[in-house]
Order: sequence, then structure tokens, then C-alpha cells
Amino acid sequence: MTKAVIGFPRWTSLASFSTTGSAASGYGVSNLGTLPLAQVWRSASAATANTTFTATLDKPRGVQTVALVGHNLSQDATIRIRLYEDAAKTVLTHDTGAVAVWASVYPSDLLLWSDERWWDGKYLADEIKGGRWTRPFFFPLPFRTQAIQVDIVDTANPDGFVQCGLFEVAQGWQVSVNFGYGAEVGFRHRTQSVEAIGGAQYFERRPSPRVFRGSIDYLPEDEAIALGWEHQRQMGLDVPFLWLPNPAATLHLPRLSFLARNVDPGLIGLASHGRCRLPLAFEEVL
Repeated sequence: MTKAVIGFPRWTSLASFSTTGSAASGYGVSNLGTLPLAQVWRSASAATANTTFTATLDKPRGVQTVALVGHNLSQDATIRIRLYEDAAKTVLTHDTGAVAVWASVYPSDLLLWSDERWWDGKYLADEIKGGRWTRPFFFPLPFRTQAIQVDIVDTANPDGFVQCGLFEVAQGWQVSVNFGYGAEVGFRHRTQSVEAIGGAQYFERRPSPRVFRGSIDYLPEDEAIALGWEHQRQMGLDVPFLWLPNPAATLHLPRLSFLARNVDPGLIGLASHGRCRLPLAFEEVL
């Protein structure tokens, strides 16, 4: 479970979305399947009756990875995801139960006793505000799935509604060999600055996409070509996918997991007999 996951093959574009609740005008549930992320699904209120939706695929497919991308869920929100083999939702294959949307993100030994985050290690409300957050799920195995029901409980959301930019659905490829030491993660900062004659600086803060660069140095040749090559070919530089560098590292999932696109990574190399070097270069979708 510690090896990296790339959300490929991707099924989001093959899903249709429905809800028994009400959405805010102009923010229908179908927005969960399309970009840009700013074009969100928004519930009419934070009432539980309005914060449930279903994603139905064109046919039963293997699903191991899903994610809420660009959500506004608050500190106390919970989410439950149920996978069904059929579109009528009669054959349940997996149920997460109600789980917290936000887990601990700070280890207690890095926090002072006086820090209010010491008790649970979670983000404070002001730390969450203004971010573009992804809540991923990586299931124990790929389940044969045609319908996915998502139940969100966030009745105390300070915005008065629940919204999400995309509900990502994929089979997911967990690499058999992890990326090597020397991999890098960070931001491509886009904030603009202007310096006045007197030396004062003025800034226009802009969202900064996360980036990841690294390589898998000894991936089996068949996996590198059948999956790595196909991922680069089918996704190109334009089709997004979910990136989970370590699905078991729950402490840092909100920081390091994101909806990504390929940045031209370079060529697949022959590392040794039967082994390939697969370059990885990803940038977050904003």
C-alpha cells in the first residue's frame, strides 16, 4: 500500500452524475464530471438530503481509486462511499462506512502543548480556507463497479453548502517498484510582484500548482511499456489523472496528493536487462 498510485486508466469522462437532492442554480451535479475545477457542483444547502450524489459508469469497470477534487468540506465533515456492481445499485461490492474527510496532518511531537492543534493534529479552519483540497480514496483492490454512491454529512459547513469541482474515478495503477531517492516535490509559484521606485514591493497572490519530478529506475520492462508507455500516450499533456505518491501516508495525503497532468517527462530508458527507467513529471491541475 505504500507504493505510488497513478489514476490510470481513468473513468471520470465515462460517468454520469445524479442526485436526489437540490443543487444551487447553475451548479448542477453534472459539473462533477467536467473541468475546469472552478465549475463546481454546489448543493442548495448543507442539509444531508442535498449532499448525496451517484456516479454511474457506462458499464461495470474496475475501480480502486476515487477522489473529491476541489472541495470545501469543513473540519467535521464525514463521507461514505459505496460501490455497486450494477447501475441499479442492488449488488454492493464495497462500503467505506462514514469516515472523516480530514485526518491528522501534524504529528504531535512537532506541536507545542499550547497549540490548539496538539489534541488531534488536524488543520484549523483558517488553514483550510482558500485551499484547493483533494480527498482521495484508494481501496484494497479494484472492485467491479458501475455505480458509486457518495454520502457527505457536513451540516455545519460555514459556507452553508457543500461544493466540489470534480469527482475523479479511476481503476488506478499502483507501481510494482516505487520511484527512487532524489524525487522532488514542491510548487511552481505564480505570484506576481512589482517593485516601486522607492523599493517597496507589491504582490498579486496567485494559486501555485504542486509539482512532482522523479523516476522509477528499475521498473519491469513489461510494466513500463504496457502501463507507463500507455499512460503517457493516452493521457498526453492534457488529460488529468490522480497522483498519490503514498496512499498509506495519511498524515500527508492532503499535501502530496493532487489531480495532475503530465509535463513532458523525457524518454523511457533501458536500465538493465528486463528493467526500464520510467521518468515522472507531473503538475497540479488548478
